[in-house]
Amino acid sequence: MNIRGVILVLVLGLPAAGLLAFGPRGLHEVPPDRTIVRYWEKWTGVEGQAMQRIVDRFNQTEGTRRGIWVDYNALGDVDKRMLISAAGGDPPDVAGLPDRFVPPYADQGALRPLDDLAREFSLDLDAFKPIWLSICRYDGKLYALPSTPYTIALYYNRSLFRAAGLDPDHPPQTTAELNEYAQRLTRFEGGDPTNPRAGRIVQLGFTVSPAMLGWWTWIWPYFFDGQLWDGRRFTLDTPATHAALGWVRELRTAVGNDRVLQFEGTSAAIESAQNPFLSGQLAMVFQGPWLANWARVYAPDLDYGVAPFPSVTRERQHVFASEDVFVIPTGARHPREAMVFLEYVLRQEVMEELCQAHGKVSPYRLPGSEFFARHPNPHIHVFDEMATSPEVFGYPSMPTWAEAWTEMLYLLETVMREAREPAEAIRMTQTKVDSVVADYERMAAHRRGGAR
Repeated sequence: MNIRGVILVLVLGLPAAGLLAFGPRGLHEVPPDRTIVRYWEKWTGVEGQAMQRIVDRFNQTEGTRRGIWVDYNALGDVDKRMLISAAGGDPPDVAGLPDRFVPPYADQGALRPLDDLAREFSLDLDAFKPIWLSICRYDGKLYALPSTPYTIALYYNRSLFRAAGLDPDHPPQTTAELNEYAQRLTRFEGGDPTNPRAGRIVQLGFTVSPAMLGWWTWIWPYFFDGQLWDGRRFTLDTPATHAALGWVRELRTAVGNDRVLQFEGTSAAIESAQNPFLSGQLAMVFQGPWLANWARVYAPDLDYGVAPFPSVTRERQHVFASEDVFVIPTGARHPREAMVFLEYVLRQEVMEELCQAHGKVSPYRLPGSEFFARHPNPHIHVFDEMATSPEVFGYPSMPTWAEAWTEMLYLLETVMREAREPAEAIRMTQTKVDSVVADYERMAAHRRGGAR
């Protein structure tokens, strides 16, 4: 299959020739008689340092014994660079990607299926929680292996709960209750002294806005028993989506949408003491386990709790799960040597060391005895248990997810800014994504026909 077509499909915009000429090499003092495994990863800073320590240890131990040297390179836009290098016939042997790239890259033939290698190396895939392995599969095949996984939960400020007369040991249990709590947790200053809800917002209860940590702009229909992909069609124009966006609008209208927009425009740097949740300006937020790392550094006295994000009913607990993954690109020169390295990284003690350093959960069904005891997040049990929910879900496994995600962001912004009625905006978005999916399927059919 011609991987060069991937670049045209995804409009990468980076010249392959330039990358091949000046792309990452980074080899330093490689011992003789070693097979060099090139590993490209997106992590920098503390996360990158944690992975570099593991790579160094592999090179000094298992790599020495097996005659392998892993050359670790931390890159920006590693997803695009990997595709470009594959198109030029010179991909890395291993790449670390966000999980949402697995379906489109696998569908375009840019990833090597790993089922045979997993059997050859006797990887115990059943040791992983089902959701993490499910995310690694596409169209019935294994295209990735779990790296550092996470679930997303509701963080809430216990001190602000007390000040609003709410029980800090009883976080909201339903989406309706969350809206009720959010209204009570919103505070105003200025304006008409006879109306305590007049004036500007100085503390907001909750928001789904991307301007204030609302990173997952597409996710809300799932908490209303919906989904966005049924394996064949993008399913947006459903009762669940209408209910979800009605829920978003209801909360904003209750406290004044113009004032909410004005407040959201004041959001400061996320990884700093001015993070709106860490500074006490935002009472509840939908975020991952890494937020505890920032709290420890920038707000060590913050009294906060963590709970599963509420769904429309108490009976069904919907949980969003995501992970970084390891892949072996199509055309990699040393796939078996790459698997030797991945087999080492996937040893439970090694992987859990990495997950602890990243502040994330373990991918294993039964985390090691020291994992929770040494974890920097005091609430990591909550995130870990959420991954076993019967209603756990990941990114929609659709090849055109990038385009759908863009349209979902526009849909949410349209509703938040009251540019259109939710029902009209939903119908328009459904039509747009239907067109994107249909165009892709026609192109994919033509590509597959050409491959034969």
